[in-house]
Amino acid sequence: MATLSRHVHQVFINFRGKDLRYGFASHLIDALERHNIKFFIDTHEQKGRDLKHLFKKIEEATVALVILSTRYGESKWCLEELTTIMEQAEKRGMLVIPIFYKVRPEDVRKQKGVFGDRFWRRAKESCPKEMEKWQEALKAVSNKIGFTLDHNRSEAKFVKTVVKEVEKILTILSDKGREDGCVKKMKTFNVSLTHTWSWFGSVVELIGSVLGLLDETE
Repeated sequence: MATLSRHVHQVFINFRGKDLRYGFASHLIDALERHNIKFFIDTHEQKGRDLKHLFKKIEEATVALVILSTRYGESKWCLEELTTIMEQAEKRGMLVIPIFYKVRPEDVRKQKGVFGDRFWRRAKESCPKEMEKWQEALKAVSNKIGFTLDHNRSEAKFVKTVVKEVEKILTILSDKGREDGCVKKMKTFNVSLTHTWSWFGSVVELIGSVLGLLDETE
């Protein structure tokens, strides 16, 4: 697969380590490595390094995988990363792909259920301004087309599906001869599902046929 010369780390992975580091995330990382897909996660950081460096990696990435698990909302760091990711999506069309790991998109969007319980515990230790920006980021990411893994689905097959679609996206973006088309596809993928654009039907059809993600949404 061709690589992007512009970005050292093509994919930024945002996840709650206490939930996933030694399970799902490790399997996803292994699959990305086997497919020669460049990525960045916070375990690559050196101890004692300025945390601003991590946010710089988000700015350098082409795609962000946001893995939303039950304990995600209790982590201030995850929420701050997510806020930066969504800002980059708005600012430069960064592709953001949510992965709902045994949580419902609706629970993330409205901060309810087990996910919401964890989030509101964090709220008790946070100021209103922080809460507002985190809620906006959670709503925005949960409105994007992505993947949902429930308790009755094979994680191994699920990881293969995710990596396959990420590979497709990076291949499209790496095709210099279709640069203009790439920009259009990036913007298309970032369309919020809650908006009623006049061309929404064609957007959904394009995402379904090119990226094959429609079957993965809840």
